[in-house]
Amino acid sequence: MDRVEEFHTLADELIDGEIASVDDIARVQDWTKRSLHMRIWNGTPDGFVASIPLSQKGVDALFAGEFGFANARRDWVCGLEEKAAALLSWGLAGRNPHAQAAALRALLVGWRGFYSDVRVYARARSTEGRALMRRLNFEICAYPDGVEPLYGSTGFPDKIGAMLLKRTILGEWEPVS
Repeated sequence: MDRVEEFHTLADELIDGEIASVDDIARVQDWTKRSLHMRIWNGTPDGFVASIPLSQKGVDALFAGEFGFANARRDWVCGLEEKAAALLSWGLAGRNPHAQAAALRALLVGWRGFYSDVRVYARARSTEGRALMRRLNFEICAYPDGVEPLYGSTGFPDKIGAMLLKRTILGEWEPVS
């Protein structure tokens, strides 16, 4: 929580379009205690991943085009003691390829280690983001705002996971046979 402003500055620098305010990001982080992860390299923030565990009400709000940091409600997100119905990958970016790979690795570690039993949703604002959705085997599952697609996971991406997760805090990567 003491680095939310730095997180906001980095996200604003790396993500195209409007992002949530510092206060809105801090409010959601306070509820979840686990949504924001920022990589610090040589003392400087250079990458981040923001993933929000959603309740079923949050999933419903997402599909209805209502979910956002600015209007997020407490009953839409899950705290530490609550079981998530889905995971929303709100943001993933890095200043350089190394930081981008580290951010993707952080998302995959969290997905595999803590959310392997739920679907992951994401929006892609850039050409690179849409390419990443294809590479992770996400599919378009809705157009909540009528314009931009909402992507949903079709399962854990074992091939890219094996490449990025050879050694993790969760131990050796063991691909599913």
